Amino acid sequence: MGRKNHPNGIGTDGITVGSVIVAAIPFCALVFGPLYANRLEPRIFGLPFLLANCVFWVVLTPFFLFAADRLRKRQ
Repeated sequence: MGRKNHPNGIGTDGITVGSVIVAAIPFCALVFGPLYANRLEPRIFGLPFLLANCVFWVVLTPFFLFAADRLRKRQ
């Protein structure tokens, strides 16, 4: 699991800036989401808006991680 940096900025494990950004979107939404979604109304499927927002991002996280995996450079 060495992380030797190549001149092109890609580590030996293939992690790119784009893959990190795409993987960080759900994290940021779940951490900073309560700052804008902390209210009871409107209700979505009977859930308060904050809870519905958290469920939405938890359900979408695997899709973002799949996209981040596809953005990695393969060797």
